[in-house]
Amino acid sequence: MSFLTDLVRAAVERNGKQQVLVYCAGFETPAELEPYDVLDLDGDLDGAPPPDGGVAAILVLARTPTDLRRAATLQSSLPMARRVIVAVEETPPWYTAPVMSPTPAHRWRALTELRVYQPKPPAWVVDAKFSKLTPSGRTLAATARAFAAHRLDAVTAPVVGLAGPGAAHWRPGDPNAAPAGVSGPVPERFGARGSDLVLRTIGQDPIPWTGDEMPVDRPVAELMSWERLGRPGGTGILEAGFGDLSEPWTIPPVDDRSVNPTNFLTVPSLGMADLSVESGRWAITCDGETLTRFATSGCVTDVDVNRIRRVRGVRVDWGRSHSGPVAALRVVTGLAAAGVPLISEGVPRWAGALGPELAWLLTSTGESGLTDDLEREEHSIRLRREALRTHGVRARWEQLGAPASPAPLISVLLTTRRPEMVGFALEQMARQRGVEFETILTLHGIPAGHPDVVAALASFDRPVTVFQASQKTVFGAVLNEAASRASGTFLVKVDDDDWYGPDFLSDLLLAHSYSGAEVVGTVPEFVYLASIDVTVQRQQITEQITNFIAGGTIFAERSAFEAVGGFRPLPGTIDAQFQHAIQAAGGQIYRTHGLGYILRRGNAANHTWREPIGTFLRDNKRQWRGFRPNALMELPVETA
Repeated sequence: MSFLTDLVRAAVERNGKQQVLVYCAGFETPAELEPYDVLDLDGDLDGAPPPDGGVAAILVLARTPTDLRRAATLQSSLPMARRVIVAVEETPPWYTAPVMSPTPAHRWRALTELRVYQPKPPAWVVDAKFSKLTPSGRTLAATARAFAAHRLDAVTAPVVGLAGPGAAHWRPGDPNAAPAGVSGPVPERFGARGSDLVLRTIGQDPIPWTGDEMPVDRPVAELMSWERLGRPGGTGILEAGFGDLSEPWTIPPVDDRSVNPTNFLTVPSLGMADLSVESGRWAITCDGETLTRFATSGCVTDVDVNRIRRVRGVRVDWGRSHSGPVAALRVVTGLAAAGVPLISEGVPRWAGALGPELAWLLTSTGESGLTDDLEREEHSIRLRREALRTHGVRARWEQLGAPASPAPLISVLLTTRRPEMVGFALEQMARQRGVEFETILTLHGIPAGHPDVVAALASFDRPVTVFQASQKTVFGAVLNEAASRASGTFLVKVDDDDWYGPDFLSDLLLAHSYSGAEVVGTVPEFVYLASIDVTVQRQQITEQITNFIAGGTIFAERSAFEAVGGFRPLPGTIDAQFQHAIQAAGGQIYRTHGLGYILRRGNAANHTWREPIGTFLRDNKRQWRGFRPNALMELPVETA
């Protein structure tokens, strides 16, 4: 923390102590900063300087990018300043420099100097100077967006009011949130009420609320510690229902834009680890070494996840030595959302907030179930699916009463020249679950009245649009015609002879949500070599921003697809051309796990990607005789 102290000292020496305000997030004991007055954004903000005030310099010090996102939620409560310094003590190695991208609006015209630098890796500092007093929260929010590759920081829900210590834990990464005092009201916003739904953190004693919207009250973190619950009368907190932990909505959500499966390691280099206790806090230890210690609040950060990526799995001990039940639940849900393979011999009765499915998954396998790399990844994927869908920010606020977002429609672009494959291809789409989708079936040179086509459509009970394209029309143009007939928010290109697991579409939609990338897909990690009846698992790196995904898995935002003009009107290489265009335009491609897709490889002459079969037999993890799908494909195994 020495460089943070240096930043504060230099600012005070330049401007005087009265003209410098220092805020922090994620530091529980900033001892080195004690000579200075530091306002903890995770603490009680009643009595904090008003946002219409102004000083020479404001510093915001965050321990990790996850903590910075939580601080950005409170950006509208920060005063104005002529200089704003945002510093993050530690960032994961895959984060790029947080180079801000100011909007062209007038609010940034006062910016006169911007410096982004590393005082020492892995720390980053953004130093912005303005010609006049400017709302400092804008620089804070812009820095958080820069760490997230300038994705829109928004949660689909009404404007949320937040009141009380640590309330930002309930709405991380939402700079549109409306902070308020613990007794209210939420300040008006542009002539209208300041929020549509209020969450307030309070102690055991009731506090009257003066606003029109009745808040959802949740206990402050200190109230839910084992120390507090163990005092005389402490169990009354739980018995009265105020500290109820029976449903997911009773604990803060996981910041799924920050804590997610990104950079999951399919081949770990360390053995099993444990949630052990150090000074009343949970920590991950492996072979006697402490890999990370979690905050007393239980908030899991991206840095925590990065430090434990190499472990094979984590044994969960639900003993009461950690700081409290809420902290325990938050650590477990955060690790599960990140895809950390967790196992537990049992789940305590007070842990109902996990949700029944996640609780079952924790006990569904033992340590022996993680020794095989493939089975370990299957367990990880099941955990992350459930945790992200139950404990993500959007899900939590829908549980708290925000209107549920309508399920987006996915348009499946299925183009074929082979009538005998139409039935198989539609069967793969009929297996899809958990999403709303339509299929655009393009018959490329095939008559719609072909018996195989008629029979396949008769047994397909999902929405489908069929059109015929001339055999003379090149493949890229055919796909663009299919896209013009689609109604979905997302477009996904699939092949007629590959296998797709039942969660293929829902996993792509989930990866789009947590990655923020415009295009998502996977790689041909599993390939069935039909000519020699062999299934191979190839060496692949997944869960990362990439420049290549398999053509039969391209899942794109419709707006991004249209922005680059769709596919080039060429007979081949259209997948690579499209992906290059997305990246050249400034978009990102994310590669999720490969366990929901199997590429079928026959005669190379029958494929647009004409790699010889030998390509798929080199540098493989495994190979099996016959057709051998992994468990997540939910297909029968066929061996010779």
